[in-house]
Amino acid sequence: FALGPVRAATPPAQGWLWAAGELSMTAAELAEWDIARIERTLLPPSDWDEMERPVRLTDGTSNGYGLGVYNRIVGGRRVIDHGGESVGFLSQNTIWPDDQVAIVVLTNADFGGVQTKLTSGIAEIVLPKAEQAKVDEKDRTADARAGVASLAAGRFDPALFTDNARYFFAAEVRADYRASLAPLGPLKAIEPTRPPRLRGGFVNRVFKLTFAKRTLYLSTYAEPGEHGRWEQFMIGD
Repeated sequence: FALGPVRAATPPAQGWLWAAGELSMTAAELAEWDIARIERTLLPPSDWDEMERPVRLTDGTSNGYGLGVYNRIVGGRRVIDHGGESVGFLSQNTIWPDDQVAIVVLTNADFGGVQTKLTSGIAEIVLPKAEQAKVDEKDRTADARAGVASLAAGRFDPALFTDNARYFFAAEVRADYRASLAPLGPLKAIEPTRPPRLRGGFVNRVFKLTFAKRTLYLSTYAEPGEHGRWEQFMIGD
């Protein structure tokens, strides 16, 4: 937890968790699925189109989300993507259909964010580097800074977290956060890495944390609203 020691994940109960769409694939098999998406094979083209078609809101804008995948413009390119997360694993599947490029990353750890780092690193090789989004969320950024400082000091305010997050931040977790973050010293800077996005009813944000000699990342999910409670507040490399 945070920068603490690697701890074995407690598996979910038998039958509790299964793959979305009842499909279970290796990375290579998922890559073949991505090729089918790009070439519009395996399924009728109309099915692919329907899957990727974002929902239109009442004001005419798009929510950027289709049937289980994001569909948006990033760095001037159309991107179809989605990540996965559960106990003991993280994944990321990203397709640039107009460039005929897809990157699949599956990991056997639910920390560290290696799935996004590998995706970004490979994308920089096969695609020209995209400019980083500029966002302005001063209030939520200040909330995130305060949260990092509190955990580093061994403080935890339950009122700022949902029931799920309070359950997650057990004594062992809070101790790991304090023991690993306190030696880094004061937080020098914090900035969003991209605009916030809605997922699963919560607002997802990622912040870059700059300390004197180390850079970390904070992944958060929060209730909607200016100061919605944190549902997830995870720090790692």
